[in-house]
Amino acid sequence: MWRCLRLSMQCRPGARPLVGPKFAPMVCRGLSCSRPRWQEKQGGNTDLQPKEGSASVWELMRSLWPREASHQGRVAFAATGLVAGKALAILAPLQLGHLVDALGTAEALPMGLLAAYGLARLSTSAFNELRAALFATVSQRSCRALARRSFQHLHTLDTSYLLSSKPGALNVVVNRATKSLTQVLNMLLFNVLPIAVECLMALAVMGSLAGPGCAIAATSTIAVYVVFTTQFSNRRREIMRRANRAEEDASAVFYDSLANCEVVKYFQGEVHETKRYDHALARFEKEQVSVLHSLAMLNFGQSLIVVGGFTSILGLTASRVLAGDLPVGDIVAIHGILAQLMQPLGILGGVYRVTTQGFVDLGKLAAFLKQEAGVPPPENGGKAFEFRGGGLEFRDVHYNYAQASVLQGTSLVVPAGAKVAIVGPSGSGKSTLLRLLYRFADPQMGQVLIDGQDVKTLDPNFRKYLGIVPQDCALFNDTVRFNICYGRPEASDAEVERAASLAQIHEHIASMPEGYDTPVGERGMKLSGGERQRIGIARCLLANPSVVLLDEATSALDVRTERALSEAMEKLMRGRTALIVAHRRATVERCDLVAFLEDGAVREQGPHQELLQQSPRYRRFWEGAGTNAN
Repeated sequence: MWRCLRLSMQCRPGARPLVGPKFAPMVCRGLSCSRPRWQEKQGGNTDLQPKEGSASVWELMRSLWPREASHQGRVAFAATGLVAGKALAILAPLQLGHLVDALGTAEALPMGLLAAYGLARLSTSAFNELRAALFATVSQRSCRALARRSFQHLHTLDTSYLLSSKPGALNVVVNRATKSLTQVLNMLLFNVLPIAVECLMALAVMGSLAGPGCAIAATSTIAVYVVFTTQFSNRRREIMRRANRAEEDASAVFYDSLANCEVVKYFQGEVHETKRYDHALARFEKEQVSVLHSLAMLNFGQSLIVVGGFTSILGLTASRVLAGDLPVGDIVAIHGILAQLMQPLGILGGVYRVTTQGFVDLGKLAAFLKQEAGVPPPENGGKAFEFRGGGLEFRDVHYNYAQASVLQGTSLVVPAGAKVAIVGPSGSGKSTLLRLLYRFADPQMGQVLIDGQDVKTLDPNFRKYLGIVPQDCALFNDTVRFNICYGRPEASDAEVERAASLAQIHEHIASMPEGYDTPVGERGMKLSGGERQRIGIARCLLANPSVVLLDEATSALDVRTERALSEAMEKLMRGRTALIVAHRRATVERCDLVAFLEDGAVREQGPHQELLQQSPRYRRFWEGAGTNAN
């Protein structure tokens, strides 16, 4: 049969060296894999600083603005409540002033004015709380939409970006931006806008009561206060950015250390890790102290401006009372209005700080959401895949990464239903062929085809026809059942248990206290390597793919377990196309054809026994593999 199978590889002299995207296994049908070994050589990307201006942030916020009629109605009612609440807030001091004037001449307590004052205060609080309640649904829905959009975008990116970014830092960026969206919306709609409305109303009332001089003095005080606050806060922005970077670095160290807890224990690295984390915390502490020092200076400057300006206004109005030009009730009303303004103006610095910090955080997320995938999506969503038996072909494929050539003009045809083993030393490009089939990366030159269809042009749903068992099978931090049926969530318990039985793992799972509901831990680290691999095999068996890809799928198993699994693996591959990265002779001998890869090229091809007899290179390879290959 092997004669009808054609494999050819050629190296083109002078091929253009392109730096290809790095890639790693992802969650596929029956698959959740880990970072490839060759990818660990690459440096991490920690540049998560914003690269977009405020225009992108506003664009992001506009895209999250509610489009449902019910939510737009809530926004309209909240705006109405804002204006009504601030009008009543100004009315309360006026009622207090009228009450004071009435007390000077009344023989009895003016209950009407007293009730009006109390009603104005109560109504102000009621409208403010109603506004907050109405807008709560809108703000939380926007946060949910932003978090969902960020998570969805993560899964559209190629694995090179995800693996080169620190997961802990990336998680901080997304979570902080989602939180900042709520804060920015609340600050703008419940602080900045209300302060502006209240200031305008207060200035108008003070001007009508005490004349334009009082209004001008109040306007000047507010203007100086706002300018000082914004200018000083702008200077603090870089200090806060440094603190944010320090926090992200500390979070990344924390996450990375826990994710590699076994490595830490292997090498007694607990003390080293604690020192490393404390070093990151010390940097964060230093930057946070600078933030708090600058905040204290900002607060003192604000207090100086407010107290000086409002004291001058009270002195101006008091002189008019002494001159008989202004009733005592009016100065009481003006004092009440100024007291009301001092509270929102007093938090304006915090409002500006939170708002600007929110824009910084949202700017980072806006830049992240504009990050394009290294593997571009197919035009118009791609063509629907037509399954025609599962034939595979690599046509003149060149693939490089990090300026290192992996595949050099590789051409390989695997007819539908054939079993082809790929053997060779580490780094020869064996696993790369499998990942190119999933289109985790694109070759710099050439085509990768399934049933004659270029994977670049296909809808990503073509992956449901593929099933893979990786060498290092990473699992979700969930139950055994969840991981086995990930490729087929609708599978029944009986089907899950049957797949586990075929994978020689059912009895072990049944012996666990919680059985199939046993949590497997982060990346499945509660299980041994062999147990994780058998769960990966069960997942692939349950997915029942049309094309089977095995990447040294039994490397973590002992020989006895591997032999027990052989029947299940044969059943899995029967009648299906199978491309197998193999390292044991028993696996190779069951294949129709063997291709020997070395340095990105096929050096030998043919049946295993024939190659052993005719190819010194192939024979030396197995002799060098020693007993591990038997």
